[in-house]
Amino acid sequence: MAIKQIVRYYGDVHDSYDATSGVMDLLHALYNGNDPGTGIRYFSIWGTNLLGPRLPQIFVDYSILMQNNLFGDYPKPSDVVPSAIFAGIFLLLMVMHLGLYIVNLTRKHYFHFNLFWAVYCATRAISFVTRITWSYHIINVDMGLANEILLVISSVLVVPSNLILTQRLFTWRHPVGGSRRLFTYFMWSLYALVAGVVAMTVVASVKPYITNLSVRNFLNFKICVMVSAVLIIVYSLTAIFLLLLSYFFKPTRKDENLYTYQPWWIESFHPFYFVKKGAKEEAEETFMKRNHNHRHAIRVIAATHHHYNMVEGLTNQRGNLEHNKSILIISISTLFLFVAAVLRAIVVFQSNKVINQSVVAHASVMYVFWGGFEVIINLLFLFGRVDLRFYRPDKLPKKVRSIITAEQSVTLSRIQSSDESYDDDDDFMTDEYSREYTKDKKPGFSSNDDTPINNGYESKLSVPESVSDNESEFHF
Repeated sequence: MAIKQIVRYYGDVHDSYDATSGVMDLLHALYNGNDPGTGIRYFSIWGTNLLGPRLPQIFVDYSILMQNNLFGDYPKPSDVVPSAIFAGIFLLLMVMHLGLYIVNLTRKHYFHFNLFWAVYCATRAISFVTRITWSYHIINVDMGLANEILLVISSVLVVPSNLILTQRLFTWRHPVGGSRRLFTYFMWSLYALVAGVVAMTVVASVKPYITNLSVRNFLNFKICVMVSAVLIIVYSLTAIFLLLLSYFFKPTRKDENLYTYQPWWIESFHPFYFVKKGAKEEAEETFMKRNHNHRHAIRVIAATHHHYNMVEGLTNQRGNLEHNKSILIISISTLFLFVAAVLRAIVVFQSNKVINQSVVAHASVMYVFWGGFEVIINLLFLFGRVDLRFYRPDKLPKKVRSIITAEQSVTLSRIQSSDESYDDDDDFMTDEYSREYTKDKKPGFSSNDDTPINNGYESKLSVPESVSDNESEFHF
């Protein structure tokens, strides 16, 4: 009965039932009539053992036409040139990311995303190389599975890095909410979701090729791949959702009054600018004389135009609150990843055999979105100097964090000499008090002016809210 169903199926596809169909029916009958699109690895091994490494081309072509459709199609000899071009481009991008990472290391500027993106570019280059190898020997199912896994994984790897960059932008604009444990745990769960989605995609995509499945089981695996495709689409949009959330809700008064620690030593975001050697160490040494709250402030990225409004040290002044170019980089990269995920989902939901494939599944579409668009994304990361725009200061050295200093009292003594002065860098003054006694001072740590305090002054100074850096966002 199973053989008759298979014969009827093939009869719907072909005008005539030829000898090739009969041989394939016989092979499928050995496994109780499994779905024709499954178990190709077994057929490849049997054919090689019976006929040698060079199988009749008609059998090879027939088997491929019966396989499930892929985004980018199964490789042909015409795929060698474009695959080689993109493999070379991604290798060059890998060298550029790695070179930038090494230069930053020599200047103690630690931005590990460049190393992550170098690994991603290497993975993408390997995926195109395996595609070339697979095109020369299409019956090598193991090589084909490796190629498909690398293509899908490398396309998903960029998404969490985009989300982490957006999280840093969110924490810069909303330092109070961005440093809460609830928000941190929620972001951790999103990052962990990537591993689950990748695992589900790999298992559901690979299993039908290496195992003979019934029609119903094959359908279940197809549904699993469809679910993972939808999750990848939703996950690719999380960066935009978080970005819109950060600007839909304006910073609260607590956000504006919170003192944050910014990398004020970064002077430019120019493509060929590098941080001065020793600048970070000099900045960290200034905290030796600060109080406990200063050393455990929330670390955030620098303001876009902070080098026009220099803000040094620990402050609640964040310069011009417009990260326009940074937002543009995140938006463009997210849009490209989203479109590629949607196109792959269309191919998955069509669930066609290769013989009935649509235009979306053609190799040229894959080269544009998984090749050309991702090259643009990496160029934006490199020449947009994401390593400067989204750099968050490292944790202060242990020798600085372990210093025990007396906490400053927030109430002035009733008996205080009129000529007694104090350094306004280490106190937390209200805006009203600051305007009255420090009209000519600039924000920062550099002022040493003494301000006399009248006897009898006993109002309580308001203290800006301080959130421990232990509650800061996910540290990559």
